[in-house]
Amino acid sequence: MNKTKIEWVRNPDGTQGYTSNPIKGWCPNNCPYCYAHRIYHRRKWDKTIRFDEKELMAPGKVKKPSRIFVGSMIDMYLPDIPTVWVDRILATSCQSPQHTYITLTKFPENLLYYLFPDSWWLGVTVEGNDQIDRLYRLPHKVGTIEFASFEPLLSPISWQHLPGVLHSLNWIIIGGLTPKPVHKKEWIDDIVKCADALHIPVFIKDNAHYPIKRQEFPKV
Repeated sequence: MNKTKIEWVRNPDGTQGYTSNPIKGWCPNNCPYCYAHRIYHRRKWDKTIRFDEKELMAPGKVKKPSRIFVGSMIDMYLPDIPTVWVDRILATSCQSPQHTYITLTKFPENLLYYLFPDSWWLGVTVEGNDQIDRLYRLPHKVGTIEFASFEPLLSPISWQHLPGVLHSLNWIIIGGLTPKPVHKKEWIDDIVKCADALHIPVFIKDNAHYPIKRQEFPKV
């Protein structure tokens, strides 16, 4: 487990949160923009998908309530990942309920297979209009923070889709493609306008190069 500079994992007091990856290995999703794949290539890491018992217990060693991004290097909800591994991560997190555990996936329908404690924030990645249906597949568990991460934002979201898919969310993250953004300002404007109408907090990452600094967190 490591401290992270990811802005939306910051703790409420402004200090750095953490990333934790009990499931290690090459993410089978093979997204063309994947930063994790670049790191694996550069550092020549073992690509074998495996479970790390030591990493599983790491959050319990941090006593200060912190935000922890679990699965920052691999989508834990892919069919290739044994469900028993995710079950163990969720069960172990109950031993450290002082933390907030944040997770992201491109397969929100698979979140239905798990019983998430209320300390987990469940997010789905949407890069553009072609993936907007992912938001309809979120489980919408009462008491759990659910959010959309439009990062990287690679195409505009049709305005007619936005109110219907955003109204049940508790948070929206918007980010650009690293190292070279491809989005347009008006794409972000549309999402922000709809979020404001629905009173949804918005966190715009620095890599979006948006002219307005806006980094809000969900109301817990």
